[in-house]
Amino acid sequence: MPPPRAKRKKGQRKPPSQQRETQPSPQPPGGEPNQPHEGSSRRNLLLAAGGAAVSAVIGAVIAEVANRVTSSQQAVRDDRAVEEAKRTSARQKPPFSANAYYYNRSDDPVVWALPASLTDDQQQQLTTRQPSYRDELPDSFEDAVHGVAEIVSKPHRLFTRIRISMIGKWTGPVFVRQIRAKVLRRSPPLSGAFLFRGSQGEGKPLEIGFNLDEPDSVARLLESDGQALGAAYMDRQSLNLSPNEPLTIDVQAYTDRWYCEWVIELDLDLDGERRTQVVDDHGRPFRSTGLARHYQDRYYVHINNGWTAEGAGPPSFNV
Repeated sequence: MPPPRAKRKKGQRKPPSQQRETQPSPQPPGGEPNQPHEGSSRRNLLLAAGGAAVSAVIGAVIAEVANRVTSSQQAVRDDRAVEEAKRTSARQKPPFSANAYYYNRSDDPVVWALPASLTDDQQQQLTTRQPSYRDELPDSFEDAVHGVAEIVSKPHRLFTRIRISMIGKWTGPVFVRQIRAKVLRRSPPLSGAFLFRGSQGEGKPLEIGFNLDEPDSVARLLESDGQALGAAYMDRQSLNLSPNEPLTIDVQAYTDRWYCEWVIELDLDLDGERRTQVVDDHGRPFRSTGLARHYQDRYYVHINNGWTAEGAGPPSFNV
């Protein structure tokens, strides 16, 4: 058994091995416990809060400036995109819209030529019509080709008159560089039926004309004698169309030797881009014919007696 522990006398210290060393906690300068200073803490909090507020204000200003710059640049980009979209859309469409149709003046004598003699029904429709110097043929005469007759001077000639009404559809001006007639088909003049409607006078030919007998029939100016065609019209004249601007051109064509089916071509300059646009009779070619030497049957209209048959023979211009 372990030996008994010796009793310590009163006042006697514990031996060193039994003593516990207890060191006092270090004290901060000034003798205060190790606690954060209240004034310093509040100042630090205020500085931190102020810095955060300043940072927030600066960030907001920078964001606003960046937003304005970005918005301005975006607006410019949007405007350019819209403009480019308009240009792209315009390039996919014709640079102008055109409505072309046969055009006769009220004082023009007119000839209708057909490829064959009139049928019984056509004769009945023709001879029972109320006579008029402005008489037009019934719809059943769909094969008829009409022309304005020039009968005062020789050679006698038939003019096909066309009026072209256009409106610009391009994003900028459209410059017309050349106007020509392109013949799609030629055959001998129509020599079936010949119908003549006179007038109380004879109008002057138009100033712009096509000779369909030429290989390259450009629009030409009428010479002072009223017969021959002279210089190319576009050599003396400039034509341009602004967006949504209307323009009307009257032209006439003739052939002395053929029956022709043809269209009008306009060579255009579109801001440096060259393009050719075709103008026709609502999807069909225009039709012109020269005078034949002999017809199977002939008719003329008299203001008092209506349409009168003359039988077969050369073209006749009874009034």
